[in-house]
Amino acid sequence: MKRLAVLALLALPLLAQEPQFSEKVDVNVVLLDAIVTDTKGNQILGLDKNDFIVKENGVQQTVDSVDYFTTRKLLDAREQNAPFKVEQVKEGRYFVFFFDKPVGTQLFSDLAQARNATRDFIEQQMLPGDQVAIVAHDFRLKVYSDFTSNKAQLMRALDQVTSFGTGLKEAPAGTAEPSILRNMSGRDMDRTGTVYEALELLGDSVRPIKARKNVVLFSAGILEPGEEIRNGMVISQSQYYQPMIQALNRANVSVYAINLIRDQVAGTPPALHQTLERMASETNGEYFRYPVSFTTPLKRIEKTNNGYYLISYYARHRKGDSGFQRVDVRLANPELRIKAREGYVYGD
Repeated sequence: MKRLAVLALLALPLLAQEPQFSEKVDVNVVLLDAIVTDTKGNQILGLDKNDFIVKENGVQQTVDSVDYFTTRKLLDAREQNAPFKVEQVKEGRYFVFFFDKPVGTQLFSDLAQARNATRDFIEQQMLPGDQVAIVAHDFRLKVYSDFTSNKAQLMRALDQVTSFGTGLKEAPAGTAEPSILRNMSGRDMDRTGTVYEALELLGDSVRPIKARKNVVLFSAGILEPGEEIRNGMVISQSQYYQPMIQALNRANVSVYAINLIRDQVAGTPPALHQTLERMASETNGEYFRYPVSFTTPLKRIEKTNNGYYLISYYARHRKGDSGFQRVDVRLANPELRIKAREGYVYGD
C-alpha cells in the first residue's frame, strides 16, 4: 500500500531482563509518530492501538499505547461530541528553523527571503501551542532562539541570523519550556564545524522531548570535507553523515529541506541536491528542490503537521547487540494510508 504520511522513531534503552534460556536482553521502548490520511490526503482522527499493525522481522509487536497530537484545527466538533477519546489528545508542535548560511553574497537576497517567509510563518501560521526555535550554521552551530512560543523573541532571533554573532550559549533561566540549549554546551557547539555535526548535536539535544520534531533546513546544498564528487554526483559520503542520520532518527526528527536556489541554474551539479534529498528521505521529511517561493513549502509543512499519532511498543534485542531494526507499520483498515520510517537504531 502506498504510504503518504509521516512517521518517526525513537528507541530508548530501559533495562536488562532475563527471559527463558538465560539469554540477557535489552528492552527498548519504541515511539513511532504517524500521520494517517484517506486517499484524498485528509487526516484521520480517532484511531486507537487496535488500528495499527507493527511488525519487526515479520513478527507482530504488541502496541502498548497511542496518543494523538493535534493543533485542534482538525477538531471541528465540540469535544463532548468528538468521536474519539478527547483525553488522549495532546497539543503542541515543534519546529526548528535551521539556516545553513551560504558562503559569499550571491545568495544573500535568497537568505533574506527565506527569513521573511519564516516571519510570515510565525505571524500567520504559528499557533499558541507551538514551540519554535531559530538556529544557523556558519563556522559552527549557533542558536539564536531556544524553543519558545514568544513571537517577539523569535522575530529578534531572525534579525540576527545573517550576522556572525555568537548566538546563545545557555538555556533561558526560570522557564519550564522544552529546551535545545539545556542539553548542550558551548563546548559541544564549538565542535560542529560541519552541517552534519551541527544536525547530529541538534538531534541529540532534542531527544528527551517526547514528540515529533521538525527541522526546516534552508540550504543551497551541502558538500562537506571527505565527500568525493564524480560526474556531478557524490560517490563517497562524509564520515559525519551516518552519525547525523542516526541521531535524527533516534530523536524522532524529520528534516524538511528547502533549497535556497529557487531557480534551476544550468550546470548546477546534482550533488548540491543529492544530500538534501537523501537527508529528507531518510528522516521521513520532504525535499523542496526548486521552490517558486519559500512560503509555499512552509504552508505544506505546517499542514502536514496539523496532527499525528504517537504509538509506543516494547522491543527486545540481545544485550550488547547494536544495529538497525527495520519496522513495518500498517493499518488494520487498508483503505487508509500511512507512511512509515524504515526502522530505528538500537543498542548505542
